[in-house]
Amino acid sequence: MDFKEIEQKVIAFRNERNWEQFHQIKDLLLGLNIEVSELQELFLWKTTDQQTEIDKEKIKDELADIAIFLIYISKHYNIDLLEVISNKIDKNGIKYPVDKSRNSNKKYNEL
Repeated sequence: MDFKEIEQKVIAFRNERNWEQFHQIKDLLLGLNIEVSELQELFLWKTTDQQTEIDKEKIKDELADIAIFLIYISKHYNIDLLEVISNKIDKNGIKYPVDKSRNSNKKYNEL
């Protein structure tokens, strides 16, 4: 299944339930933040060893919820999510040239 098909499936799921009426941008952004927090919560107070024991299905579910909210937000603004991700990678490539950023954790303005 390609990304466009996933987007269509997400939007169809929402539309079948008439949930778009609840999807004001504020609520979508709050929902995204909550889903990110739920992913973070899985790792909260865990040692490095304990982190390897986190149920991978729970991680998958939270990542899926985050992606769904990103799709809702991008659809709200009629933005092609994959296109803007690709464009951002290109922009980051300019800000973080390999010869200066390889093996470095410095921000672009510190390179």
